[in-house]
Amino acid sequence: MDKKIKSISLNNQEIERYSKQILIKNIGGNGQRQLKSSNVLVIGAGGLGSPVITHLTSSGIGKIGLIDNDIVDLSNLQRQYIHGTSRLGEYKTESAKYFINELNPNIVVNIFNIDANDKSIDNIIPNYDVIIDCTDNFQTRYRIADSCEFYKKPYIIGMVRGYEGHVTTIFPNTESIKKNPRIRDLFDENSVQDMQDSCADQGVLSITTGLIGTLMAAEAIKIILNIKEVLIGKLLIVDLLNTKFETINYSSND
Repeated sequence: MDKKIKSISLNNQEIERYSKQILIKNIGGNGQRQLKSSNVLVIGAGGLGSPVITHLTSSGIGKIGLIDNDIVDLSNLQRQYIHGTSRLGEYKTESAKYFINELNPNIVVNIFNIDANDKSIDNIIPNYDVIIDCTDNFQTRYRIADSCEFYKKPYIIGMVRGYEGHVTTIFPNTESIKKNPRIRDLFDENSVQDMQDSCADQGVLSITTGLIGTLMAAEAIKIILNIKEVLIGKLLIVDLLNTKFETINYSSND
């Protein structure tokens, strides 16, 4: 991702905060300034959103947008660890903003207490560099993916159930690259209903959401830093019960 970062500087406190990260050879000072100059939209501040938000915040993303219209309830706390008992009944976006401000006050946070299917997301998505989908149903995922394709935004999607999780990254098609696979090349609309029902029935572990959300955040950071090894055309499948990781390649059906 190309961005002019000459006007972005790190103060002494930020240099100390990110010192161990700056030591990484493909990050350094310029990479840290690139992270600070970037903005990421997280759609869903729940089980997957919690690790995503944590890692984006701790890594120094300059601006984080949060979309969610749900409130924190007791059953969330088993896996949605950015929220707490004292914030039960609050909007998840408000609770997440409190968490971000406590962890890293350098981050600019924009919150949107709306449903991800609301038309207004089409006015929000264009303002962000990377979109991370932490929602839990395919109707919403298709809606977000279509908007990302229209506005030419990279789109990271994760899914979890029980001990299992999936992660992939979808890049928009451009004039020069017209064969990037889309979400329907991987998950056909006619065949996802059984998968969706299964997710609802089987529940999920916090270790699964924690790992999959971490991988999603890693994808976003690599995109921002222009590291090419991302999951474009690849579905990473994680099976924690049997300690298995598998990558399946997929391609455009056009």
